[in-house]
Amino acid sequence: MPNVTVVYTKSELERAIERQDKTIAVKSASLADDVKTLKSASSGAFALAVGSAGVFATNFWNPLGWGSGIIGTLSTGSLITAIVAIGLSTTLLFAIYNDYSIKGRTSIRLAGGNSIDADLVMERD
Repeated sequence: MPNVTVVYTKSELERAIERQDKTIAVKSASLADDVKTLKSASSGAFALAVGSAGVFATNFWNPLGWGSGIIGTLSTGSLITAIVAIGLSTTLLFAIYNDYSIKGRTSIRLAGGNSIDADLVMERD
């Protein structure tokens, strides 16, 4: 499979998504788990979690802002944890959610015949 981008970190994943790379092989188990959690969410839960994560990020110091964030956390806690752990902008989170399909742990063939084991493979739809 030609043109595979191999990423190990959040910043490498961010650059690959911004470039709209066709195939991304994630070689970090924790990053792969966060992407899987993000992709497995329903659209309603995803939207709520993105909003709740934003509320916490902007109002963590303000007890008056905690209420709306807590409501979202109660229903989407692990998803919010994954969103915060991935640490990408909302635009890039939506790109992962809408523009890529994922395959779990797999071996992927690179151009030239070599292959690598990836914790997750993302393919642009």
